[in-house]
Amino acid sequence: MTTSHDLARIHEQLYQLTNAGVGAETDRQVLDALNDQLGQDRFRVLVTGEAKRGKSTLLNAILGRDVLPTGVVPVTALATTVRQGTPETVTVHFNDGRIDQHDPTALAWFVTQAANPANRRGVTEVVLALDAPLLAHGVELVDTPGTGSVHAQNTDEAMASLRTMDAAVFVLTADPPISAAEQELLRLVSEASVRTFVVLNKADQLNTDDLREAVDFTRQVVSEALGEPVTVFVCAAREGVRRGIDDLVTALTAYLFEHRDADLLRSLTHRTRHLAVGLLDEVLMARAVADLETSRQHHQVAALRAQLDALEQRQSEAGDLIRAEARHALAEVNTAARTSAPALTAQVTTAWNAAWEGEAGGWARREREAEGRRRLVELTREAVDDWRREQEERLSSRLTTLDQRVRDRLAHDLDMFRDSVADLVGVSLTLPQDGGPLTPNPRFRYQFSEGIGQTELLAGWIRRNLPGEAAGRRARAHLTGEAASLVPMQVGRVRADFQERLQDSARQMAAALAARYDAVARRLSSALSQSEARPQQDAEHTAVLAECERLLRRLVSELSTGGEAGGPATDLHPEGPGTAC
Repeated sequence: MTTSHDLARIHEQLYQLTNAGVGAETDRQVLDALNDQLGQDRFRVLVTGEAKRGKSTLLNAILGRDVLPTGVVPVTALATTVRQGTPETVTVHFNDGRIDQHDPTALAWFVTQAANPANRRGVTEVVLALDAPLLAHGVELVDTPGTGSVHAQNTDEAMASLRTMDAAVFVLTADPPISAAEQELLRLVSEASVRTFVVLNKADQLNTDDLREAVDFTRQVVSEALGEPVTVFVCAAREGVRRGIDDLVTALTAYLFEHRDADLLRSLTHRTRHLAVGLLDEVLMARAVADLETSRQHHQVAALRAQLDALEQRQSEAGDLIRAEARHALAEVNTAARTSAPALTAQVTTAWNAAWEGEAGGWARREREAEGRRRLVELTREAVDDWRREQEERLSSRLTTLDQRVRDRLAHDLDMFRDSVADLVGVSLTLPQDGGPLTPNPRFRYQFSEGIGQTELLAGWIRRNLPGEAAGRRARAHLTGEAASLVPMQVGRVRADFQERLQDSARQMAAALAARYDAVARRLSSALSQSEARPQQDAEHTAVLAECERLLRRLVSELSTGGEAGGPATDLHPEGPGTAC
């Protein structure tokens, strides 16, 4: 088992390598974060899941205090790290290097979508210091934005947070039940964390029989997704109805007391090894390119550059495919909206007239228009919701198919790239595991609006006060005419929401795709850049690269045998040409 002293020594050796020019700035940032977490002995527990699962509310319940912002729409826009500390403060770090401290009541000003949309304030980190028993002994809880939010920035922030976690609390809800996208996200979280607690929140929204069915279903699906039996903690975190929280806190406390120290080392060892493997890839490529330059095999160096250019072209083509499919999907939605609105209007008008004939006699004269409007709105909502669900199923299916198609193409491209590089220089690049869907399942949503203005309110008052049956006739005629505008207006709102979500999904998919291509290509790109900067490879540089390779091989081997969180403890890299490790 790797000790904290071992990891500190390994981090110091990795710093020596990065100081010598090995790796990129992002590698140095990862190393800084790992070393900082080790030095401060902090164990990070992420509260994660899709948007609107009650993550912030649950974390408030766990802490026993309502300190994190909550709401009925996606609220959390940036991750908030909650750790032990007095006096209780909010510390905010900014892009420009500023660090401000505020009272905890100011937290919402920096981490919510309403107060800081798209992170326009330039916040890089938010830390809330609280005096809470669960946070003792170096434990910190992290409230994350939900994936699949209507706000793309929130999803990006949530996925970035996953790379820094040690353990996780994965939050689901009884209604709606766990989705396929959540199963995939849960699998990714479980693979990246040393321990995952699964919570079924909002249990108070179902009756006893429905809740029992939801719990059994969730337990079955989660256990199948993770390949082992899983305990599901059933909770209602909402203030006033909180239940199941004590059982969750007891389980968390017991786990942290017994496993926290060992699991922190397992997690840090795993992430440090991942970094070391990437650096070794880069050094192997640099050595291979240097050997080619020394032996004047310039045609092979040119072939490597050609492979890199070809991969970049394939990435560009995949991005074009994503954008083209999004445009085609949007065109289908526009066509469906244009052709469906008249039919839906006729359907609602017929149903509403039938409702008026059957029900209006029982309404008070002065309330007929209000009751008629209520029924018209009800019928319109039902019809438009049915149409929306039908279109949503088509769009979700189309996006899922596109996502899988692009991922299959990505896997093929990276396999071909790795094999071509291996044929040219004898180095087998480490390919990242499939990170799951490129974009979370989009949850299409729209807000129903009747759109009544002040002029219409005045006209309605006049109609209600007409004498005799005139009021009823005028009200019926007016509402019949209103159906012709109310239905198309709601269809248009759905279409606008679909357009926004399609654009967000395409953007997220293209960005995730580029990141996965870059994760493989940047090591070769760095090696070629070094070669261009040093066209005449000297013996000293070759010796430095050889020493870097020997050191990294030893570190990877030590980290592999010292307790990686998962997978076999083996060195993934075969001996490179001309090495003697």
